[in-house]
Amino acid sequence: MPNPLNLTPLLNTPMTDPKTGLMSLAWQQYFILLEQRSGPTLTQQGQLQATAPIVGRDEGIGTTVQNISDTGNLDSLAHVDNANTDLLTDGTGSPLAGGKRGFIGFSAVPQLASSFIENPVNVSSTPTGATGLSNDGVSHVVVVSASTQQFGAGQVNYNSGSFDPGSFGSFFAFADDPQFDGGAVTYQSSTSPVDITAADGRVPFGGITTASGSSNTGGGNSGGTTGGGGAGGRGFNQL
Repeated sequence: MPNPLNLTPLLNTPMTDPKTGLMSLAWQQYFILLEQRSGPTLTQQGQLQATAPIVGRDEGIGTTVQNISDTGNLDSLAHVDNANTDLLTDGTGSPLAGGKRGFIGFSAVPQLASSFIENPVNVSSTPTGATGLSNDGVSHVVVVSASTQQFGAGQVNYNSGSFDPGSFGSFFAFADDPQFDGGAVTYQSSTSPVDITAADGRVPFGGITTASGSSNTGGGNSGGTTGGGGAGGRGFNQL
């Protein structure tokens, strides 16, 4: 008997039995198998069934294309109850590159959502404490107190620490914090005020003048015994 799944040998087989005039068994099997295959896929009008399976997929074709418009575009309003949903599966990453990052970074105006999202050379901030730097007049080490810096976008807290300029004299204190994370930072110093604005995201912590045999304070918004307290960033503290 010809293989009913292969039409080539079937064409060489009479469609009807010459003795009975009925359709031959081979052709009957072919049409039965054809119906079994096309029934779940096509309607009586020859249209694709919504449940028609796709090779390599578990869902029917209706599920696959339900969010595509009649013009072949992704339809973000495919369902009334999801009118505010784009119906797209999120990718990986946190944050997602592109749209989500732009949504976080920009306001509705649009402008940058906050100055913390910038990466400026000069950071405008004011310490909330009166003083933040101290030296005992014995060691060259300058102690930096835990502090809170007031930025335009909010307050950032910094841990205590120290730096050793290696000698007594007048010094400007600063730390690099380009992400405005606060917490533990590496405190640095320089005799030049230019250095406190010589890197992106550099936060100034004021100045201090140290001397052998004399304890002194500095930094903060008063400057302590050194004087010159106030805001840092666009302007800097003179000693």
